[in-house]
Amino acid sequence: METNRDEGVIKFQYTLKMAPAPEKDEFIKLEKWRALFYKLNMIGEYPIDKVGFGNLSARLDPVTFIITGTQTGHLPHLQAQHYTKVTDCNLKKGTVNARGMIPPSSESLTHYAIYLASKEIKYVFHIHHPQMWKHMIEAQHDAIPENVPYGTQEMAASATGLINGRNSGAFVMKGHEDGIISYGKTAQEAGKILLDIYRETVGKDKL
Repeated sequence: METNRDEGVIKFQYTLKMAPAPEKDEFIKLEKWRALFYKLNMIGEYPIDKVGFGNLSARLDPVTFIITGTQTGHLPHLQAQHYTKVTDCNLKKGTVNARGMIPPSSESLTHYAIYLASKEIKYVFHIHHPQMWKHMIEAQHDAIPENVPYGTQEMAASATGLINGRNSGAFVMKGHEDGIISYGKTAQEAGKILLDIYRETVGKDKL
């Protein structure tokens, strides 16, 4: 059975400069949360399509952030070489410059736009979960319209508009099946937002 799922494909132009893997202290907080999200099936790989989903990032300075590499969702734990530094983006041109050993996540433009929306935002978590996704739509959480495809300049612009000066929160991507993004000033803040929604949807006893 083929689903033709539009998932995990990089839709922007990127330049990857081969460079040493990031230092552990730059990604350790991301890895701790990613391990939990993987356990809860918020990060993983669609078995039929064999494409990964879910990506996490952390801001290093005003324009640079570290992000999980593309198509790493199937791995329960990531090593340093699976993380990449995005050093610059151009939303108008749809371009991404990165340094590392693996291409950056296909949602890098969206992460960049979120960081651009508020200098206080330090972490962005993008997960997939069908029950949470449906719950957020039904509960009328902040949402990006269904006609906006993931990984595009349009998605990035829509994300910026939703944030509207806030430093933490979450939104659902109606046109990106199962896709949800949270953001916050700390990893704990961004992660707790998703866990609270998970508890509302699946139940406290499932954590």
